[in-house]
Order: sequence, then C-alpha cells, then structure tokens
Amino acid sequence: MSLVRLLCLVIGASLLSACAPTTPLFIAQITTNEVVEYKALKTKRMTAAIEEEGDLLTYSAMAIRDAHSDKAEALYLDGYRDRQLSGEVRAIALYQIGLIYMNRFNEQRDDPKALNYFYKVLNEFPASQAASRAEERIAMIRQRADEPIHKTSRELLANWQPSQNLDLYKPSLDPDMTLLSRRAVLKGRVDEAEQLYLLGLADPHVPADIKEKALYQLALMHMAADNPRANRDKAIAYLRRLLVQFPESELSAKAARHLDLALNPGMR
Repeated sequence: MSLVRLLCLVIGASLLSACAPTTPLFIAQITTNEVVEYKALKTKRMTAAIEEEGDLLTYSAMAIRDAHSDKAEALYLDGYRDRQLSGEVRAIALYQIGLIYMNRFNEQRDDPKALNYFYKVLNEFPASQAASRAEERIAMIRQRADEPIHKTSRELLANWQPSQNLDLYKPSLDPDMTLLSRRAVLKGRVDEAEQLYLLGLADPHVPADIKEKALYQLALMHMAADNPRANRDKAIAYLRRLLVQFPESELSAKAARHLDLALNPGMR
C-alpha cells in the first residue's frame, strides 16, 4: 500500500507475557483478563496519543496503538520515495514518522529517530507546511530532554484521563467521519485538517477515489453540529464539487443526501 492509499486512512504492543501459572484454570483466567485489559489499554493508548498530538493521521495513531511503528515507518518511507508525489505530500510522510516516534504514549518511542526525521523534513522540504511544524516538534523534544523525570509510556498512561471534549465516538458526529476529522471538529482544528485534505486534492498524482473521500470529509467537518465554526456554504461547495467532478463516485448517494440536508436544514 502506497502513501496515496494512506491518505484514505487520513481521509482514518505486544501482549505482555505473564509469569507461568501453576494450573490450567489459572492460565485461562489470567489469559481472559489480560485480553480484556489489553483491548482497553490499546484504545486508551490511541486516544491519549491523539489528544497529545493533534497532527497524527489516523494510520499513525493506529500504529502507536498496535505497536507497529516500524511498519508505519516503512509505509510512509514508500510515499516519501515516490517522486511523482508533490513535495508537500512527501514531507508529510517524513513528518508523520517523526510524530509517531516522539509520542510519549508510544511504547516504541525513539526521540533521536524522531529528530532525524524532523531534520530531514527541514533539510529536504524547507518550504513545505510540514517544515514549520517539524521545527516546533524539535523544540518540544529538546525541552523534554531537560526534564528531571522521564516516565515510560505505561506510567504515563496509568495516570492519564481523557479530555471531556475529545469523545471521538460521540453520537452526534457523522459515522463516516475519519478520526482526523472528528478530532479536528472537537478540538477546534478544522482549518488545519482542511489544509491537509486540500494538499491531497492539489496533488495531480493522488488517485481520484482518494480525492473524492477528501472532499467528503471536508464537507462533513464544515457541517458538523459539534463544529462551533461550522460553515454551511463551504460544506455545500465541497459536496457540489464532489458530485460534479466525480459523478460516478461510490460516495455520490451520500454526498447528495448531505447536500439536501445542507440546502434544506429543516429536512430530516
């Protein structure tokens, strides 16, 4: 799967071994409890990672959740090496690797590796949108290095409590919204998410099906009831653009329905 496929996910730790128990029954009980706790831990870890770092793409957050940093790194590097993609998109690939490895809730956290990727963004794509953000993350890592106490990801997670305004599965959010879109709406960062989706739309080498999804997500964010700065006109424009440019899209029916709702707010 290439980086352009990853944009579909935008546009979306090994189980600890216990000490050997003495009876089969004890094994069964411990295993069951471990699985339940592990599933909860994975969900909690992903939410914590997203809350700490608002620029994480869905795939990056999933990599932290599942301890697949190396797999995400390899996939993003495939995108970075694809010179048909724009410099902006290739810079985002490197930037995401840095974000994954610097995240404090990642069991595979590696600040030196994160720094290397951020400097790579600055050196190779100094004019990109990711460059200024990479500079900010470099400063954060340097500041953390001076902290007197350094806790592990598990120690941090044990005391972490979710923010009341970051319920990613809030019922009022459209079920088709990606994690990026949901977080952007709930954290008041729609403008930043919009820029990211627009980068995909502007790249001539990004496939049509991904551009369709980007337009759909842009519309969903701007018409979300939880968005304090919802923009009905923008939502309508993005939906119309989707329907005009991609009339055969698998999202056409949904886009048309949302367009009707946007044009006729009283209709349900």
